[in-house]
Amino acid sequence: MNQLTRSRDSELLTLPTFGSFLRWLRDDRRMSRERLAVSAGVSASYVTHLEWGDRDHPARAVVESLVDCLDRVRALTTTERRHLFDLAGLPITSTPTVDQLRAGISDDALRILDAHRGGVAGYFDARGNILALNNAAQSMLPGLSVGENGLHWLFGSETARQVFVDWDDIARATVSGLRGRIGTFGHADWPEQLLDELGVYPEFCSIWNAGEVTFTSELPPIRLRESDAARPVGLTVQVFDVDVVDYPGWLRAFVGTRRDDPVARMTIM
Repeated sequence: MNQLTRSRDSELLTLPTFGSFLRWLRDDRRMSRERLAVSAGVSASYVTHLEWGDRDHPARAVVESLVDCLDRVRALTTTERRHLFDLAGLPITSTPTVDQLRAGISDDALRILDAHRGGVAGYFDARGNILALNNAAQSMLPGLSVGENGLHWLFGSETARQVFVDWDDIARATVSGLRGRIGTFGHADWPEQLLDELGVYPEFCSIWNAGEVTFTSELPPIRLRESDAARPVGLTVQVFDVDVVDYPGWLRAFVGTRRDDPVARMTIM
């Protein structure tokens, strides 16, 4: 009778830590602790404490200095840089432009949108900026175009109110979802700017000041009007995060299919 046995090698497996990965990067560049410490402006004993896990949460300035020193010997890949900051518990705080995020979407990822023939699909960022749409989405959501902000379209376009039969429910769920997303970014600069822009819409202000927050990707049941349809069209749409190494948490996608039932669930923002 065969019996599964636990390999003794499994006892050697350890979880990744900031210190172990820092040491791996340093050894891979054949740098001594002293050389790294002098270049980074810290003591060699401090580097030792980091590598042995005695200092689990270094300050951002320290990590950036260590990265710069390692980078000068041999450039870190974007993956290595992201992993080091992740292990330090320091989120990447730089705010990407729409063009930078669009550049992070691969050609294969764009082709996936076209594979959903007859169904809506697209990419958008945490601020609601539209990064890519397939033909069905452009047809069923007129006026919502690549490079524009979906929140401005929802609150500032009369077309959006005509497209969404249940516009009020969609607006409330969208704003509460925005509040939840803003909280995940910590002290970023873009939320205040976005709120200043959206503050011109009285209905947005009213919903925002109600204080409701959600983290779900599911909106209330909605119906979409199409000009050539006798009755509202239902869609079942899923929303999910797409990881871009340089800008974690920024990219999202929606994929939806039509339903015979005129009432369906959909999430866009």
